[in-house]
Formats: sequence, C-alpha cells, structure tokens
Amino acid sequence: MTDYGKEVQGLKDALSKANNEVEKLSRIKADFISVISHELRTPLTSIKESISLVLDGIAGPLNEEQKKFLTIAKNNIDRLAKLIIDILDLSKLESGRITMRKRKLNINELIKEVYASTKASAEQKNMEFSISLGESVEPTWFDPDRIGQVLRNLISNAIKFNKDNGKIKISSLKENINDRDFIRIIVEDNGIGIPPQDTENLFRNFSSLDASMTRKYGGAGLGLAISKGIIELHGGDIWVISEPDAGSKFIFTMPIYKKHEEFDFLLEEAIERSRHNDIKIALIVFKIKDAKDRIENVIAEVENTMKNTVRGPEDKIIRCKKGECVIIAGTDRPGAMAIIKRLKDAIKVPLLFGVSVHPTEAIDKEELIKKAEEDLESGRNSMVPQKILLIIDDEEALASMLSFRLKSLGFNTIAASDGEEGIELAKKNKPDLILLDLMMPKVDGFEVSKRLKKDPDTRHIPIVVFSALANKNTKESIEQLGAAGFIEKPFEPEDLLIKIEKVLEVKNG
Repeated sequence: MTDYGKEVQGLKDALSKANNEVEKLSRIKADFISVISHELRTPLTSIKESISLVLDGIAGPLNEEQKKFLTIAKNNIDRLAKLIIDILDLSKLESGRITMRKRKLNINELIKEVYASTKASAEQKNMEFSISLGESVEPTWFDPDRIGQVLRNLISNAIKFNKDNGKIKISSLKENINDRDFIRIIVEDNGIGIPPQDTENLFRNFSSLDASMTRKYGGAGLGLAISKGIIELHGGDIWVISEPDAGSKFIFTMPIYKKHEEFDFLLEEAIERSRHNDIKIALIVFKIKDAKDRIENVIAEVENTMKNTVRGPEDKIIRCKKGECVIIAGTDRPGAMAIIKRLKDAIKVPLLFGVSVHPTEAIDKEELIKKAEEDLESGRNSMVPQKILLIIDDEEALASMLSFRLKSLGFNTIAASDGEEGIELAKKNKPDLILLDLMMPKVDGFEVSKRLKKDPDTRHIPIVVFSALANKNTKESIEQLGAAGFIEKPFEPEDLLIKIEKVLEVKNG
C-alpha cells in the first residue's frame, strides 16, 4: 500500500472510530435522560396523588383559599410531568430509539377522535372549532398514537395562541406532489400569528418564540420539534404559514403508498427498527401452491386469514405480487416457523413458503428478499393445511375415540352429537369430509344429508356414511342422496381410513 493509501485508510479508521464514539455518547445521553425521567416521574406521581387526596376532601375539609393554592400546585405538577415526557420523547427521537407502531388506517377517523376529545377545551374559551374531511383521503401507514400526539399539540397551540371567540379548523385532503400521492392535514386558527423572522426556528428544540411569549403562554418549545421528528419518521413534512394578527396554518403531509411501494417501505422500516433495537426480523414469503387456486378471492382469503392469525404489534402482512403474500415479523427463525405452524391450522389451501432472517442470514434488504425467494422457489417448504373431518354421531363415546384416532393420523376433527348440531358445524367450518351416522334421534342421517346437499355452501362436501343399518334399501337410499361412500358398523379402522383417503383423493382431483 502506498503512503497515500495508508493515509486515506488511517483517515477512514479515525472517522469510523469518531462515529462510533458519537453513537456511544448518544446512547449514554439517551439512557441518562430515560433514567432521570423515570426518577423524576416517580416522586411527581406521589406528590400529585397526595395533593389529589387533600383536594378531594378525603384528608379533611378545606377552605376555598387552600383549594385554590393546591389546585395551582396540581396544575403545575401536570405541566412538569408533560415537560418530562416531552424531553424523553425528544431524546428518543434524537437517538433513533422512538418506537413507531404503524398501521394502515384512514386518518380522517383519527381526526374525528382527536376533535371529539379536544372540542371541550376550545369551547371553554368560546372558540368555534370545526373539521372538514376530504372524501378522497385514502388509508395509509401511520402510528395513530404518535400522529394523534402531533394533532393534539397543534390544536393545543391553536387554542393557546388564539384570540377571544377565535376560530380553529382541521382539514384533510389528498394531493399529488411530483407524481406522489400525499395526505395533507391543516390545523388553522385566526389567532395572534407568528412574525416571519420566528417561523424559521419554530420547529427547533426549545424555540418557543420569544421569552415574553413563553412567560405569557407557557411551554418549553419542545412540542413542535417533537411533532417535526414524528412526521419525518412517517416520510412527511411539516411547516407553518402565518402572519401577525392574522392567524396561522400548521400543515403536515404523509405519503400514501401504492401497492407496489408498500412492501419496500415496510421492509426498510423493519430493518431500520431491527438495527436500532437490536432485534431480528424475519421475512416470510408465501405462494399458493396450485396454479388453479391463484385467483383473487382465494388470495384475498389467505391474506385476511394471515391478518387474523398473526397479531404481533410489529408484524406486518402485505400482498407482494399476484399469488404471493408476505409477513414481516419481529422474530428469529424458530419464531417464524411457529408463525407458519399457526397458519397451517387456519389456511385451507396448500402453500409454499420461504424464510430469511435479518441480520443473521441477510445483511440488507436486497439480500433478505433474495434469500427468502430462493427458499420459496426451491419448493422444499410446503405448508399443507390439516384436513378437517366432521363426525356426526349420537354415540359420543365412539365419536370421541374415532376423533382421537384420526387426530393421531394428522387430521383436524370436530364432532356433533346430533343432526341439527352437525348441520350447523358443517355450515360454519366447511369441513373437507363428513362422517355421518344414519340412525340418530330427532334429525337422522338421511335428513342431514338432504339438507346439506340442498345448501350451496355445503353441497360440495363429500359425505361418508357409517351405520349398522346396512340392508339393500339403505344402500339404495344412500346412493340417491349422493353419498361418497358407505362403511358398515362395526368397522375396521384401517378400512375407514382407506375410504377417507380415497374420497379426499377424488375430491382434490
């Protein structure tokens, strides 16, 4: 290596070392603030509860002057508690440790909730408070708690810096900026406004206009800085348009992700979360095994089943491309296999799957996708759901023993002790096959079969009849009902299993 090369390498090493030191110091600062915040909030909670006990009269009667001063103290405790929370949030934002639990929602619904919870505060000051929600606003990915925090902060400022009998309005709309769709949210008032020279620093830490404003209206200037950090973590922007004595418009945007963009966005976010929180991320790619099943209604059903089955707070389910669904889960490979096992019991079509885990198996997004797709296309990972068998027999002991045997052979069984219950279970569970006894009280097997074959939702389910009633007329009646098979009681378990497998083989083509 030349002297120049050695010098460049030395500078790179020094820069890397310096960056590591900065990250280390940032972590130390964040940990310190977290500990201090906790230590401050603990005694504050005790102080607040003590004052509340006295104010509520539990500790004895109070005169009006005592109530007045204790109320002032309680209000200032609340202010201090909020300041501590703001400092902690700001520290988390700066260190990249703040957690965002994004879900796909319509922000109009969140605006309605925030409006309902803050309306009373505006009305107490005789302010006109209204909302105007755009009908074209689409669902997008955001953390409702954090975006709710931004909205409440902007509304609080609009109330605080407004005039007597002022107006506040929240509006939403969809807009296109440089061929990208965004949601735009506006919180506007006709209050005191902001001088042009102050708007530049408004979203910086501890920048609440000038000192006289701080003394008059309170606040440490952290709310807008925190709001800016939250919005930027959502891929959006926030700014203000204002004139002195004419009011202010605080505006923020959030991107709307199209189907083909959602996957990249969610995976990049998951990997970033993995790096900051030192956790593993599993990418599980599913593909419907049989081409005949790769139709929209089947894919949608698989996707919905995944959403109802996989409920981790950080787990995301998304359609990747035709015939494929993806789970991005905060877990390792054993955790991913546990998810697959749960899905096996819930999904009714055969699937192929591929798994890759960051950072143990793949360092970046491209490698993670590549390895999961290679695992998928290898065809070695097949997820065939358990076949559901419905046993309808009033002999509960026999049904129980038969269910136990079939479960040991890999079937999922459900049982009904009479015909009516059997019909309801068939409609609800759509089993792959029904084992039906003929001689039952109230509704017998003949009637059960007739009803099931008349119903469009159950007529396709094959029925194997097993009965001690095995004369010629019975067999002819069974054929007329369209049963797929008949087993005479008592039967050998092996004979029943052979019959079941043959019927299922015919059904699956």
